[in-house]
Amino acid sequence: MNTHEELHEKTLTAAKQEKLATLELLKFLLEVEDRRTYAVLGFPSMFKYVEEGLTYSPAQASDRVAAMRLLRKVPEIATQLERGTQTLTSVAKIASHVRRENLDGPSAQALVLATSNFTIQSLEKHLLSQSLVEPPKLERAKIISAELTRLTLDVEEEFMALVDRIRELRGNPALPLSEVFRHAMKEEIKKKEVKVQESRPAPFTTSVTEVRLDPNPNAGSPQPEAVPQTKTRTRYIRAKDRAITRKRAEKKCEYIHRKSGRRCGSRFGPQMEHVIPHAKGGSNTPENLKLYCPAHNRLAAIAEFGEAKMAPFLRMHLRENQTKPATHSV
Repeated sequence: MNTHEELHEKTLTAAKQEKLATLELLKFLLEVEDRRTYAVLGFPSMFKYVEEGLTYSPAQASDRVAAMRLLRKVPEIATQLERGTQTLTSVAKIASHVRRENLDGPSAQALVLATSNFTIQSLEKHLLSQSLVEPPKLERAKIISAELTRLTLDVEEEFMALVDRIRELRGNPALPLSEVFRHAMKEEIKKKEVKVQESRPAPFTTSVTEVRLDPNPNAGSPQPEAVPQTKTRTRYIRAKDRAITRKRAEKKCEYIHRKSGRRCGSRFGPQMEHVIPHAKGGSNTPENLKLYCPAHNRLAAIAEFGEAKMAPFLRMHLRENQTKPATHSV
């Protein structure tokens, strides 16, 4: 049996190895995002890749994605993590502050260096003292049983006034908050779905939705054919053809990773994708249309047009990612 001193030394070594492993993971995540590996493998976002592909909890995934993106902005974080003067948790909190305050690179770097060796409590107090923007409202979801999840929210007076109004309209001043939320969400979904179905789509313009990544992601599906170029051809996709495509896709991204067979399945921002691009004679029929999420539309654009031509659009997307929090459920 190890002496107490020997046990401490071995534990200390394990702790150092864990810190190095965390840094190595963040560096791998940087490359995964740069090369869009997450999208190739069928994930709609880095958050979903870390959560589902690497099997982290939502909170753990959010921290790692946030820390990775701050590492891109402030490379000095690598040394801080290696030395233990910053931790994954502290870096994630700093990343949240940097996004919220929209700090530039030098300011973010100064903040990282100024908070070296801070405890989490001291760091939180320091960030609050430096904040010019109202702190984010608390939003948490905790599973408390197989059927129930407890939500914790901070809301304004206007929010509670809306709750009271719904209770009045439903004729029950004691209507549980869960019923208020359920009613409001169902009505919102119903309204949005009807609007999507009934709205007349605008003429299709040249965009990343018109490029092909995989000519036949579903084995056995009919192969679309190019149609001759004519002066009367239009980019407009009929509402009927859009509806058929959405129904077939079940309103989910249809991208499939060939090797694993994983389908993306994201419902976020679905867009019409031409298997054979319109510019190359592809038709606007359902046989030549796929429903892709934004991540897989970008991936398709790169496959069709190349990295260099798409670089300005990709840099814009990267800047957007660095100025908003990771997307995940509360």
